[in-house]
Amino acid sequence: MEEIGKAQQRAIARLIRQWISSDASRRQLRQLLDLPTDADMPREHRSLLDELDRRLDE
Repeated sequence: MEEIGKAQQRAIARLIRQWISSDASRRQLRQLLDLPTDADMPREHRSLLDELDRRLDE
């Protein structure tokens, strides 16, 4: 399989971020991939995510 270039990697990453930016898409991904929900997440992980969210909102 052919390697993809850095520009293609960035484009794919940008598209994935856009795709998971909606609550509905995140919920579908969690269900599809059987990911833990926030309620199932350990407290220290939740606090790290809260901190990242806070910084993004600044």
